[in-house]
Amino acid sequence: MREQTVDPGLGEKYTGRTKRLINKDGTFNITKRGGHFSIHDTFQFLAGMKTWKLMLTLIVLYLLLNVVFALLYLWSGIENLHRTDPELSPFLNAFFFSVQTFTTVGYGVLAPQGHVTNLLATLESMLGWIGFAIMTGLIYRRFSQPRARILYSNTAIITPYGEGMSLQFRVANMRSNVLMEMKAKVLLMLHEPETFNRRYFELKLERSSVQFFPLNWTIVHPIEESSPLHQVTQEEFVQKEGEILILISGYDDTFGQQIHSRFSYRFHEIEWGVRFQMAYEVNEQGETILNLHRLHSTEPVIPAT
Repeated sequence: MREQTVDPGLGEKYTGRTKRLINKDGTFNITKRGGHFSIHDTFQFLAGMKTWKLMLTLIVLYLLLNVVFALLYLWSGIENLHRTDPELSPFLNAFFFSVQTFTTVGYGVLAPQGHVTNLLATLESMLGWIGFAIMTGLIYRRFSQPRARILYSNTAIITPYGEGMSLQFRVANMRSNVLMEMKAKVLLMLHEPETFNRRYFELKLERSSVQFFPLNWTIVHPIEESSPLHQVTQEEFVQKEGEILILISGYDDTFGQQIHSRFSYRFHEIEWGVRFQMAYEVNEQGETILNLHRLHSTEPVIPAT
């Protein structure tokens, strides 16, 4: 068996059975406790949210701040808001004035009067200016940061390769942008059921890099005598709760920056005795058509007779 590699940063000794190390979205399956949250971490916390959670959080904060200031305007006296709409309740008048002040729209209908109300309007307009600057930064970062959309085949496979066997999986770029100088690093994690320890092995790849990435890329680990998968049966792999850990990096020509993608295959996500079907074809015009839906297609291996 190939020599064990060093811990890649995911830990070796555990006190019990664990879930997968890397989730399907590329995040690590680790929850931190006991940390101290600082106000300086707010921007990073919001920037790390999923898009729908970020937008929902911003909307809730926007409405909440306007409700708070509406209550403060009511406290200072609704009569200090000039030309309120008699068809609206005092709270709605105060709320809509707060929205106009926070966004610095200023329709010219509602206007503050008195020292307290004007001070509140001054404070709110300043908070609105700061708040929109932060929201603009968050949204710009969300859309400007290069993010890889690497599609992985639903399963990895153990399939014949040359005169032996191999571990294979496929990847493709889901976007139309140009990725190049792609590199792949693959690790095998084996779990020891008796001691709950983990062992890691770096898998030697047939080809660990490609210069261009317009089509799919089949990443192959030949199972030779030096491979940690050599003579490992499917039952043994399941018993050891094997997991294939993947790190792919490359150069995004659109943004001129490096991109990274993480993924893993658990023992139950590996098919044995199948092979991948072709994922691209040539049409009548001579164009190469890559069908991303066929990236996952496999078929049984027909034994040679």
